[in-house]
Amino acid sequence: MFLREEKGGEVQTKEMLYCPMMGTHEPVPDTATAWREEHGHAWVFNPWTGRQRTPIEIEQDPQGRVLIPPGETPTGECERHLFMEFRASGALGQFRRAGWCGRLDAQRLIVKLHKDEQVLSFKLTDPVDEERYYQLLHLEVWRLATQ
Repeated sequence: MFLREEKGGEVQTKEMLYCPMMGTHEPVPDTATAWREEHGHAWVFNPWTGRQRTPIEIEQDPQGRVLIPPGETPTGECERHLFMEFRASGALGQFRRAGWCGRLDAQRLIVKLHKDEQVLSFKLTDPVDEERYYQLLHLEVWRLATQ
């Protein structure tokens, strides 16, 4: 279950069955939000299913913020975040085809790009930065198409 936090985020309150770090039963504390606040470690296991997460899953979402307990549906805020993450990830692939190197911080939705000596950073939760990111993508795709 998700509840709205006073800071504007969402809090996962459904009891976890497995320790996100070790995969053992009965983690302490037993809610996702409390566990993140107390431990802050990367989540190697899904705390509701016990399934070990892949290295890429851990890299993209170290603290399991996009893991949804079985039987629950993502909230609107979670869906928007996932949509922005997948869209940014796809765009990053196009940037790589255009000769850029880059990295997406999926949790904070920040993209860092570099090409030659040029280094750019985009905070995709800021509408102005998000627009700059996709405008640059459009220009790079156009440049590739017209070469």
